[in-house]
Amino acid sequence: MSLSVPTRRIRILVQAGVFALWVALIYVTRHPLDSWLANHIPVNFLLRLDPLVMTVVCGGMRMAVTITLLAAVTFVVSVLLGRVFCGWICPLGSLFDAYAWVLRHLRVPIEGKSPRWFTLKYYLLFAILVLAAFGAVSPLMGLDPIVLLTRVAATVVNPFLRESDKLFWTVSEAPGNYGYFFDGATLLLFIGIMVGTTRLSRIWCRTTCPLGAYLAVLSRHSVLRRDTEGCIHCNICAVHCPTGAIDFTDERVYNESECIKCFLCSTECPVDANFFTIKSPIPATTPSQYPVSLQRRTLFTTLLATLFSAPLVLRSAGKPGSSKKLIRPPMSREERDFLASCIRCTECVKACPTGILKSAGLEHGIRALWSPVMVSSEGYCQEGCHACSEACPTDAIMKYPLEQKYAYKAGTAVFESNRCISYTENKFCNECVKACPTDAISVLKGWEPPGSQGADFPAPSGLVPTRPLRVVYERCVGCGACEYECNKIVFGDPAMKNTSQGRAVPTALDVVMRGNKESVWVF
Repeated sequence: MSLSVPTRRIRILVQAGVFALWVALIYVTRHPLDSWLANHIPVNFLLRLDPLVMTVVCGGMRMAVTITLLAAVTFVVSVLLGRVFCGWICPLGSLFDAYAWVLRHLRVPIEGKSPRWFTLKYYLLFAILVLAAFGAVSPLMGLDPIVLLTRVAATVVNPFLRESDKLFWTVSEAPGNYGYFFDGATLLLFIGIMVGTTRLSRIWCRTTCPLGAYLAVLSRHSVLRRDTEGCIHCNICAVHCPTGAIDFTDERVYNESECIKCFLCSTECPVDANFFTIKSPIPATTPSQYPVSLQRRTLFTTLLATLFSAPLVLRSAGKPGSSKKLIRPPMSREERDFLASCIRCTECVKACPTGILKSAGLEHGIRALWSPVMVSSEGYCQEGCHACSEACPTDAIMKYPLEQKYAYKAGTAVFESNRCISYTENKFCNECVKACPTDAISVLKGWEPPGSQGADFPAPSGLVPTRPLRVVYERCVGCGACEYECNKIVFGDPAMKNTSQGRAVPTALDVVMRGNKESVWVF
């Protein structure tokens, strides 16, 4: 039974519409997430459609994570129709196709056979799944196209969308105010991918994309298959195939797993000899269709290398003492479960209004690479905000109502009086006290300046100013506001330092939210 083949224009319209939706969702993924679009469509919608995310997170957590199960739709469609997601939905694939259109108009040759190492993506997928079986989302998940493109938007583009006066910092200003730096590694990776695309169309999809490999495995027995009755062997379809799925020596032969159902072969065929029909999916190998062949030796080597690296990936290593600065967003899962469910998409980083959330580097070990960390010298966890929770596509940061934000500690601040200017310079300063949303800093009353004079004001000779005394453990929630304010005043290390001590410990705070600055605290 022949199907009317969708025209190239329809596919382009679908791709453009989905890409526009992705851009819009990225734009609205910011506090307070109250736009019309954010209220009607989940801001992490495309990530929740990703079946590789579903498989890795559910496998790592050893349970069905409900928020990821929407990807079952993509799973079923891929089994039935093949890699339609790659050719019609994937925003990175749409970007590649638009870029290829520009290159063709500039007469840059980008067509050709796939390299012999195009099976690399299958071995990467195998390594990702093996590590997930050990309960770890490896940094290799950062190669997933939707995760990668979302991270580019969150950690490369987003810093430049903040207010211009908070983008860079000068010698006269404390870096804590202006330290919105972008992720250079992510930028270099993305540039490298686009450079590779100038040499061969969709080279990332052909060789490296683990999601593409996952969908290729699912689509091996798809029922929507290519037919070439009446082929005149002009080789045009093979030349124009963006993923090299069609054999260059015999155009009638193609690889079903590598076909992304873009229908370019049908569009470009001069005699309408390329069309897609419903065929029996069994057997997968026919005279006109051949499957991907993986080398057993390479697969076994990949397994051994993954098993060897698993202890390194799973080990919570890093610089000595770095665990004290490994502060996760409020209401994050326990560290093992957090790292088993966080896919490093940095949606939370994008949503954070103050810039406290950053992507971790190697200072906390390979396992924590690209995962979100609260850096209190860069910002503070804003009262009345749970945007990171709402943006998280895997519930690594669990969903919670605002009134429960301080039910559990994210960490605990530590006060070092030998760095506080109230002690070292006998100056009145209560910026940390004013910034604390839970009144967790006890003070020793003394001299205070008259009127509105405040921070960094010297006390008269012989008098001791009102000064911080200690941080009350039961009240502190680890929001980082005290460190952020102190860092703007004190040269060198601040007197207030936020740490991961006490993470996930229940507090005695019962909060009734009245707004951003008015709350009732009951003990």
